[in-house]
Amino acid sequence: MISPLIGPGDGHSWPSEIDVRHLRLLDAIASAGSLATAATALGLSQPALSAQLHRVERALERTVFERDRHGIRPTALGVVLLKHAKRVLAAADELELAIRRFHRAPPGSPLRIGAFPTVFAETLSGVVAAATPGRPVELRTMTGRTALFTALLDGTVELALYVDHPGQEIVPPEGVHLLPVGTEPVFVLVSPDHPVAERGEVSLAELVGSAWWTVAGVDEGFRDHLTDQCARAGLGAITVREVEPTALWQAVRNDPRAVVPVPSLDSGTTIPGPVVALRGVPLRTRYLLLWRDGSPVEVASVRNGLMHAISEPGAIRHRLPDWAAANPGWLGT
Repeated sequence: MISPLIGPGDGHSWPSEIDVRHLRLLDAIASAGSLATAATALGLSQPALSAQLHRVERALERTVFERDRHGIRPTALGVVLLKHAKRVLAAADELELAIRRFHRAPPGSPLRIGAFPTVFAETLSGVVAAATPGRPVELRTMTGRTALFTALLDGTVELALYVDHPGQEIVPPEGVHLLPVGTEPVFVLVSPDHPVAERGEVSLAELVGSAWWTVAGVDEGFRDHLTDQCARAGLGAITVREVEPTALWQAVRNDPRAVVPVPSLDSGTTIPGPVVALRGVPLRTRYLLLWRDGSPVEVASVRNGLMHAISEPGAIRHRLPDWAAANPGWLGT
């Protein structure tokens, strides 16, 4: 309950009967612009909402809203009250979130982190564990941006390693921060019978007439990145077929026009055809660390540790070592 405050020079005090619940009700009415719309948003009947508003206005001894045939609008008092109410409600929401986070992660509980499923996901666990000694680390796989942001904001995870692509960059919501780690080239796996199969490097434009395939449901931003870059290269509007890995490899074996985008770093999966680099690296994946306000993780230390930890596997796992030697400076080289 809000403590009483003495008004400026008029002898009036802020009534102790007004609390956060009432401020939330007033804010909802102002946002809705009508009692009927606000009642629906609050899950109340309109008479019930009107009765609550009357109780608040009686306690204030002033009206907060003026009513006419066009709806409702705040009075002079309402304007002042609603301005401060937003600040109080934001603080109350922050307090509630902090309490929920405490109950979800009491002292000594695992430090939960999230990662997009890449070759660096497990590496992240070790790096975070080294940066937070004495606290166990729990890794969760995350593939959707909406789920990622929700998990960060509600404290389900404290830190996440995720990816995006040029033209599809992540814009974090308020309260979530982003720090780039580095960028990995994307190559193409082609059918052994594809016209460019014997080439070490080709331009994207040379893949005109190819049949494009990707693994279903893995990276929600890459498909748009791929189609945008193909259009820029003069391939027009390409069709990208998304299938499960088994069907994907079968398509590469059976379709001499098949092309599949693949990361430059090998995940250990056997692939059914040669890998070809793309001149100018038009397809790219950027690795990012994301965290929320108040995260207990020292993000700069994690980034430095992650960069150091991935240098060795990056050198060992590169699909095209000669290309990597001729093109230094990329993540994992």
